[in-house]
Amino acid sequence: MSRGRFLALHLALPLALAAILLAVFELTPLDTAIEDRFYDPVERTFPLRHTFLLEDVVHDAGKIVVIVFGVLVLAAFVASFWKERLREWRRPLLYVFLVLALGPTATSGWKDLSPKHCPWDLEMYGGHAPHTTLLEPVPEGVKRGRCFPCGQASSGFSLVALYFALRLRDRRLARRGLWLGLGYGAFLGFGRMLQGAHFLSHVLTTALVCWLVALLLYELVLRRSEETRLVGRGPD
Repeated sequence: MSRGRFLALHLALPLALAAILLAVFELTPLDTAIEDRFYDPVERTFPLRHTFLLEDVVHDAGKIVVIVFGVLVLAAFVASFWKERLREWRRPLLYVFLVLALGPTATSGWKDLSPKHCPWDLEMYGGHAPHTTLLEPVPEGVKRGRCFPCGQASSGFSLVALYFALRLRDRRLARRGLWLGLGYGAFLGFGRMLQGAHFLSHVLTTALVCWLVALLLYELVLRRSEETRLVGRGPD
């Protein structure tokens, strides 16, 4: 794949889709129309907010799965310094670990600075804060919400690192890594939507953040070494 095509597919296309989705969320009530389905207006609460399945299994255990995977990746990276069979995977392992660490870190950093509120904090869902769109400022005097984007989903979406780590080694596994990351991130994010913790726009923004982190680190850490390895190996 040429350099121009790679950047068009991996950078320009995601940014274009993000711009389109931003316009959709700004100009339509899509976020609230979806979240309304998980809210009980009679009880003025999200019925699934405190369920064991979503809170303990999906939210807590779901994140722990990725943390354990990250620890295993780090252990394999360290082992590559004396295990011959892991040596050629040393840089990809480092890359995957960095994405798993920095994807959620970037998301959490943005979240800490964000004035946006969780759905369950909004007046329309029994909370205290007024609803605003993604680009609309929060009114003065309203406490910062710190609920955008979705931190939980970042654990799953960071697994897209597997796609970049494998794309020049095994295309089939790379595609599976891509779908694993997107699917698991969507799964964790949807669980939070069911609880009233996030809107769909929060989850999709998290996907974009993790994708851009993975792409940036691929450029800084992995691309040149992988392309050099491919050229050095020669035709099969």
